[in-house]
Amino acid sequence: MNSNFEYYKVFYYVAKYENLTKASSVLKTSQPAVTRTIHNLENELGCRLFTRSKSGMKLTPEGRTFYSYVSAGCAQFFKGENDLSNLISLENGTIYISATETALHCFLFRAMGEFNSIYPNVHFKILNNSTMDSVNAVKEGKVDLAFVSTDLQVNKPLRMKKLREYHEVLIGGSRYIELKGRKISLEELSTYPWISLTSEALTRKFLNNYFADHGLQFLPDMELATTDLILPAVRHNLGIGFVPEEFAEEEKKAENVFEIEVEEKLPTRNIILIYDTEYPQSIASKEFQKFLSSQKN
Repeated sequence: MNSNFEYYKVFYYVAKYENLTKASSVLKTSQPAVTRTIHNLENELGCRLFTRSKSGMKLTPEGRTFYSYVSAGCAQFFKGENDLSNLISLENGTIYISATETALHCFLFRAMGEFNSIYPNVHFKILNNSTMDSVNAVKEGKVDLAFVSTDLQVNKPLRMKKLREYHEVLIGGSRYIELKGRKISLEELSTYPWISLTSEALTRKFLNNYFADHGLQFLPDMELATTDLILPAVRHNLGIGFVPEEFAEEEKKAENVFEIEVEEKLPTRNIILIYDTEYPQSIASKEFQKFLSSQKN
């Protein structure tokens, strides 16, 4: 038997409404097309499903038996379609994101909170990854969007968009209090113990270049895997280090750490959105991107 779901769907609506005209209207097709489908289905099944009269289409005993199965199947299919529609909508959608720590703390947490105040039923699934792992997650279709904190080049079909600038500040703990309240050259600071990310991190390469531009070599005494570990290491007087401004706000207010003013200005950095132009974005993901575009730095 070669019947497909479209045949069953037509049969379901004709049986439900007992009327060819109404069924064709719901199915958005012509009445002759509905009639042909019913004839084809009856021929394939080898029995009559309806009796036709001026009052409409009535199920035969065979038709009623067949309808008990088809209606149950259609109910499941329609429920599945409805649930899927909700999943990709603003009523119950999910947005899959990969983001670096800096992007999360300096931009994304606030943006997600504000978006959820408008669309409270949209859910976020977040992977906390490095910049390159986040880019690869987009390439492989594992996430809808990536948010990173390092300028980089991406190839089509990937596209990047700068969302906002952020600044890094140099901080120190009580052991280095003599550095507080005056501008200090990078050369003088290079003699102090430094804390930074490992050499593989793009942020570390950014700092290597910053030091090199001023004729210095950056040789941190302590290397850490993630940015959020730098702050407690500084607080415990293990050295000085750069962190995004937002990371240090609370600790500075509590006077656990202080900002060190550097004569040589550290370049501004950017929070960047990366997405695949060929990847089918859900309604929720598209709306979130529109929301981000409307936000001011």
